[in-house]
Amino acid sequence: MADISNPDPERLPEFVRRLTDDSTPEAIAKVLRRTHPDYAMQAESWRIFLDEFESSGGFLTGEYLWRFTNEQGEDYERRQTFARHHGYLEALVDVYVRHIFSQPPRRTTTDEGLQAFWTDVNGAGSDADEFMREAVALSLVTGHTGILVDMPRTEPTGPSRADRKGQPRLVHFPSLTITDWRLTKNQLQSVKLAEAAPESDLLAEPLEGADKVQWLLWDVEGWARFNSKGELLDGGIPGLDVVPLVVLRPKPSILRPFFGRPLVVSAKVLQALYNRMSEEDQVLRDQAASLLTVEVSEGGDVDQARKQLGSEYGTTRAVVVQGKVKYESPNMGVPATVAEHVRQLTREIYRMAHMRYERDSLQAESAEAIRLQFAELNEMLQGVAAAAADVERQIARLYFAWTSPTPEAAEAAFNKAAVTIEYASEFFLDDPVNDLEAWGRGIALRLGDTMTKRIKKRAARRLEPEMPIAVLSEVDREIEEMPADGSTAVQSAAERLRANAHERLKSLAS
Repeated sequence: MADISNPDPERLPEFVRRLTDDSTPEAIAKVLRRTHPDYAMQAESWRIFLDEFESSGGFLTGEYLWRFTNEQGEDYERRQTFARHHGYLEALVDVYVRHIFSQPPRRTTTDEGLQAFWTDVNGAGSDADEFMREAVALSLVTGHTGILVDMPRTEPTGPSRADRKGQPRLVHFPSLTITDWRLTKNQLQSVKLAEAAPESDLLAEPLEGADKVQWLLWDVEGWARFNSKGELLDGGIPGLDVVPLVVLRPKPSILRPFFGRPLVVSAKVLQALYNRMSEEDQVLRDQAASLLTVEVSEGGDVDQARKQLGSEYGTTRAVVVQGKVKYESPNMGVPATVAEHVRQLTREIYRMAHMRYERDSLQAESAEAIRLQFAELNEMLQGVAAAAADVERQIARLYFAWTSPTPEAAEAAFNKAAVTIEYASEFFLDDPVNDLEAWGRGIALRLGDTMTKRIKKRAARRLEPEMPIAVLSEVDREIEEMPADGSTAVQSAAERLRANAHERLKSLAS
């Protein structure tokens, strides 16, 4: 949407007139900076989550380090310089995203415009898969993320909204940028969004502080944009009758319906791990080096012993001095304790994400316990996938809201377009042999043609989870055309996998 210097009052929503009547820009800016109470309570945690995910902010500068008691300024600054960050949250989120999109989502519609929109949803060449990968990742990091279905400012070619030249576009609004909102029966009625103010050319001074932000306000009537000084830039009444922001919440909060629960529940745990690692480095630097000592008898010449020893010494240099020379080894109990605490925190982070940390512990656990953990992770992945599919359906509705002349026409166009969005519902996390054997036994039971074909389709996805949609559709068609002969092909595949595994083990042992 292009900025304009003198918006027409007749094309501005009512909330703009209420905000600007008899108000100075300074007073308006103060209102714009006001945040929702729940936002004020959660913003610090969201910032830590996002900084952890991006390895930026306080994890990059060392700001998230807690000072030791009586730690001097220079010592603290030195620790900040040396502090290391491992980015566990990014690794965990990537695992989720990779599983959820291991089978590309299926999108079908009879509307050619929507099909074209799915190939470039943000005006920058990103297709729906790429954009939703980013959205799912952001939602897992902080628990929720916003997607604005916007329309670029273009001159219409006809009298109605359907005659616009442009196409709707999607814009990410992470949790930190959604600063205030109002709900009615869990439906979004208005929202305040923080945007990055447009930068000028390279010859101008870069924006700093509050000037880097501008504000976009939406309600069911329309929208308005203000700069950081509280000056109105633009606005409009598009006639959508909805706020075109959808919120992706993989695991919705019970007490705060606008929010979701992040993948790793506590930001303080991530910060604590960062601090423990810094403390481990500090203890190792201060305590873990052996110290060469020289015993000088009472009344002996200490200065002479120092001269004999010299300023450089090590394990490859012979030292001949008066008195006894020996290395004093430090007490390694403290570094070991800190290292164990680091492992415990890392294990806790993985537990929060419903994932395993130490693979070498598998043999010590029962098969039932392992299956339960896989089932827990699978259910979590199913919930994320279902939430993403629901958000995409909302986006499709808003697409037709922007491209139809009235809300009623938009609803009719959506129904006519026969939109379907399907994400994977099965995520294979266990040994493939176990699944294939179970399905093979199911086929051998002769449960009927429908069930047999269903099992075979699942087996095909299990054997090659990243199969392209076109190939997968062809495989499904071939399975549907198979005669109902009670074939145990799935069971045979499992037996071949197990036999191959035995052969590999034999070759390694020989």
